[in-house]
Amino acid sequence: MKVLFLTDSLSDLDGVGRYGVRLIAKLEEHCSDEDPLQVSVLLARKHRPTSADVPEHWQVDVGLPPDYFFYMARLRFWVWFVLGTWRSYRAARHVDIVHAIKDYPHNAVALAAARLARKPCIATAHGTYTIQPLVSTRHGSRARRTYAGFARMISVSNYTRRWLMKLCTESGTTLNSVQVIPNAVAAEHYLQPRELEAPAWRAHPFTLGIGEVKERKGHHLALEAWCRVARSRPELHHYIVGKRSADEYEQRLLAMVRSAGVEERVHFLGNITEDEKIDLLQRALVFLHTPITAADGGFEGFGIVYLEASAAGTPAIGTLDSGAEDAIVDGETGRLVEQNVDAVEASLAEFLDDGALRERTGAAGRSHARACSWDDNARRVLEIYREVLKA
Repeated sequence: MKVLFLTDSLSDLDGVGRYGVRLIAKLEEHCSDEDPLQVSVLLARKHRPTSADVPEHWQVDVGLPPDYFFYMARLRFWVWFVLGTWRSYRAARHVDIVHAIKDYPHNAVALAAARLARKPCIATAHGTYTIQPLVSTRHGSRARRTYAGFARMISVSNYTRRWLMKLCTESGTTLNSVQVIPNAVAAEHYLQPRELEAPAWRAHPFTLGIGEVKERKGHHLALEAWCRVARSRPELHHYIVGKRSADEYEQRLLAMVRSAGVEERVHFLGNITEDEKIDLLQRALVFLHTPITAADGGFEGFGIVYLEASAAGTPAIGTLDSGAEDAIVDGETGRLVEQNVDAVEASLAEFLDDGALRERTGAAGRSHARACSWDDNARRVLEIYREVLKA
């Protein structure tokens, strides 16, 4: 089976990148020797380092429009659309099926190329960047036509699927099929201790947040709640991992920290190595990631980081009305709370005050993470490929 994957990333530094690398690797494992998977990947401009887990035998080329394709001026948008379609068509001619891992408008390029090559096309719906185009004045009608053209859509969460179906139903758009196949985690990857040169976080107790420093990741909500509980816990620190924005939102967070007088206890690490991230996850008292529905409509589509925290045995706090609902088993692997500071503060204080609760929740998280395997994810995706090719 020959599959062309279109994505903007094969990096460990973002969720879509981790999704692509883990899924494709497992798809290879679950294909038979008689019909092995032959992998071709077409990337957007390489803006992040490729994961060390990407094998040399994958055919990886750069040919898609850059990451900001959605926001381009109209003329530039159409130039890139035509160029991306042509490059994708040339690759699609030699495969059996096209899988668009990157959301709209990159998946519109995938569909156009697949149609030219007379190949079926499926797409993965990750969250914000699946839904935002549907409510866009400029892109809405084209996005709806694109989604209706896919042979199948895979949603990474029930939450994302609900939004997708609601907006398409309201607009009279009929989709062929939207199947929920939740994100997964390689649980064993988070078990072994990491050998590092005495990182600073090993010197004190701490909580941890992971996610790019932008509004929909909800760092302001988590940080304000943390500042409250930190008043009576002078030994407690907080680490934030993820690409820094150096914008007004980040300045707002820094001002909050200064106002609370905790500058020396809140650490913005930016992007770090995989071993550093795992060491942090293993040692954190609580994983605190509280996404919100942002002013621009953005939301967390799933949150692989919750499963990574569970795999490391760390209880997680997430927010309701987000993809965290699919990643956290409320009351077992962590807590799902309302998108307000009081609710986050209460849950955080409860975990910090109760070591036995953290231990029970961490153990349940490990069991849950083992059950959320990429093996199962890949088997279900392969079933979709075979159904589509048979049809």
